[in-house]
Amino acid sequence: MSDDLKPPALADWQRLFDDKAYWQQSPDAHFTELMQVANDLFGQGAIDLAQWQELKARAEQLHQRSPDANVAEEVADPDA
Repeated sequence: MSDDLKPPALADWQRLFDDKAYWQQSPDAHFTELMQVANDLFGQGAIDLAQWQELKARAEQLHQRSPDANVAEEVADPDA
């Protein structure tokens, strides 16, 4: 069946990580989804613990920057 769900790949995590619009609109949901994909990758054995820790650290760093980035965006374009 071609409609079967495919397990996530590392490229899916990176694509989600790079989705700046999603990150700015909903940083908490973005972080949660990044972690869900990372957990799925680890659970499937697609990545090892060190890789999972790296993805987690990157997601956390991006999530911690989200308030500052959103404020800067609002100040730069208050009508956005």
